Amino acid sequence: MVGAVGPHDRAPSGGERLVALDVDGTLLTSTEELSPRVRAALEGAAAAGWHLVLVTGRPLSIALPVVHDLALGEYLVAANGATVATVADGAVLFQASLPGDTVVATLTAARAAVPGLGLAVTTPRGFFREPGFAKIAPLSETEGTEVADAMPEVDDLVHSAVLFVDGLDARELQRRLEPLLPHEVAVTPSGLPGSVELTAPGIHKGSGLAWLCGRIGVDAEGVVAFGDGLNDHEMLAWSGWGVAMGNAEPVTQQLADEVTASNDDDGVALVLERLLSDDHATALRRDDHG
Repeated sequence: MVGAVGPHDRAPSGGERLVALDVDGTLLTSTEELSPRVRAALEGAAAAGWHLVLVTGRPLSIALPVVHDLALGEYLVAANGATVATVADGAVLFQASLPGDTVVATLTAARAAVPGLGLAVTTPRGFFREPGFAKIAPLSETEGTEVADAMPEVDDLVHSAVLFVDGLDARELQRRLEPLLPHEVAVTPSGLPGSVELTAPGIHKGSGLAWLCGRIGVDAEGVVAFGDGLNDHEMLAWSGWGVAMGNAEPVTQQLADEVTASNDDDGVALVLERLLSDDHATALRRDDHG
């Protein structure tokens, strides 16, 4: 139910505040647009002194142009938490990478066990995607390089590695791959249909956001996070107030503190407008009793 409240009885207040926003399916509409009402609400939060952070599964090289086009946010958590960067200049503040030889060995075993497994990887050399990836990801033809085989080099650092199978559920793909992984590699939903991501253990959107908040001095209780996908779960759980979109899967809605309207119905704006109004009312009461 839209507006339903979870384990906390109210959103956090006081201290430094931060809004963390998943991009696809949350911030943007189903036509990949930012509604005027959501933009106005975010600008209102920024004017009130709240930090704005976009949190996405997209690799940094793909996410930055999108964020620049939106002209929003101070920081970007990309690649499902593996990369944290500034929006203004793309300076990388944090990077969790996997050794190329480890990824090559893992992918070799995975391809032997899962027929039709496709790959998209980001390394310091760039973003490389195999045929079929554009079908599941909102990419233009100019984003990344399409190659027949995106297997990294053994001496690469791999910033992100997305594995996909057309027509296969991401959770089923994750289940098949988990027994094949060495202890230094984890697998999580990537946020794209039928795909998962290889990461270092403990790396996810929640860990990237937590690292950033530690750097800029924002407690978890001051964070309001919005998401719609399986890869948003850790972020929603870590934040002081986790909001699931109305278009999110039931399992995502169940773990959130609140369920708002869908991304096509200004769900982000509805929550932020309320929270900003509550903050304003609290400030007025303090003034009255000052």
